[in-house]
Amino acid sequence: MRLRKRLPSDQAQVLRLLAAAGLPPDGLARTEGWVLEMDDTLIGHIAIEPTHDALVIRSLVVDSSHRGKGLGESLMAEAEAAATGRILVLKTETVGPWMERRGYRLASLDQVPSSVRTTTQFSGSLCSGTPVYLKETTMDKDTIKAAVRDRYAGFIKRNTSCCAPTESGCGCSETFKDPSLKIGYALRDIKAVPEGANLGLGCGNPVALASLKPGEVVLDLGSGAGFDAFLASKQVGMEGRVIGVDMTPEMLDRARGLAERHGYTNVEFRQGDIEQLPVEDATVDAIISNCVINLTTDKAKAFREAYRVMKPGGRLMVSDLVILKPLPEVIRRDLDAYAACVAGALQKDDYLAAIQNAGFTDLVVVGESRYDLRGLDPAEIAAAQARNPAITAADLMAAAEAVVSVQIQATKAAETSKLSNPACCESCCPNE
Repeated sequence: MRLRKRLPSDQAQVLRLLAAAGLPPDGLARTEGWVLEMDDTLIGHIAIEPTHDALVIRSLVVDSSHRGKGLGESLMAEAEAAATGRILVLKTETVGPWMERRGYRLASLDQVPSSVRTTTQFSGSLCSGTPVYLKETTMDKDTIKAAVRDRYAGFIKRNTSCCAPTESGCGCSETFKDPSLKIGYALRDIKAVPEGANLGLGCGNPVALASLKPGEVVLDLGSGAGFDAFLASKQVGMEGRVIGVDMTPEMLDRARGLAERHGYTNVEFRQGDIEQLPVEDATVDAIISNCVINLTTDKAKAFREAYRVMKPGGRLMVSDLVILKPLPEVIRRDLDAYAACVAGALQKDDYLAAIQNAGFTDLVVVGESRYDLRGLDPAEIAAAQARNPAITAADLMAAAEAVVSVQIQATKAAETSKLSNPACCESCCPNE
């Protein structure tokens, strides 16, 4: 017996299975499906019709002579694995109790995502009492990381710099269109780094907060194309060192190439995950990060890793996005919104708690800024709705109202020398 993807050549056998079970074949061409095959004969089938935020499961059928063997479970598991964070939806009048045992809940039509009404089984007029079963899923970590990696690789593949393709000469520093100028960088900062390092992707200037000193070792979490790392390298000098860590190969290739061509011998870029840093314990004087930790799937672990690699007395300087209230559900479940630093953002208090729980002390929010809410760019609304039709202008406005950019400082306590007998003072204890 073999479970495999459905092929066009399977259509005749699939239609016979559906007919025998009294299931409609309508819209089958719009679906992706899987079949169970035994001795060149199909004995089971399932199909999915996806939308941007839901996955409609349909056409689940097992040949009557093979029921009771768990084959339906195998088909359902295959279909459910394709959800990647989307809501699972199934309309059935026969297997409701079985669905509930699988973690689905009975729902009404007005509870299903609006996008589902564009699918074959949910289009047209339906009775309000139509039995529908829903199951919420979460975006798994690998899916989120892949979406983030793909998004940021895209900036390099499209050869995108701060405001224009790099071959156009960019011109941001001359025209003041560079978004970096609005988040704390000075014109001299932008001119000080190689062209192609500044992609305009930050939400603050952690280097300005760091008070870096010559000879220090600096770690840049999510170093991208190297903008902050190159700025930091000038402050620590040749006696110091800067380590950039990023998980996107395309970003690393850009950063390494720029470092080599422009003589940044005190900077190195390592491929890695900031939730599992490729850095030794207690080797870093200062850690900077610019709008990256919110992209991780485990912020608490990222801060614990930062604490691990920092020397006692070291400093953490972070610019990041946090939320002051819950995001609209359609935004929270949107992978592109996650990769754009919004959907994965923590509540502000939870973000600060993650830093403190990792062991950092002297935590201070040194800056906080909100988005300009005087009006959303119509082009931004159109782009979001083209990607995800369920997103409304109101959803985008609510997200903008919820998100703030924060600049945070914290330290790792310095080790202090201890007297051999802490109960004694110098004047009253005998010399040892």
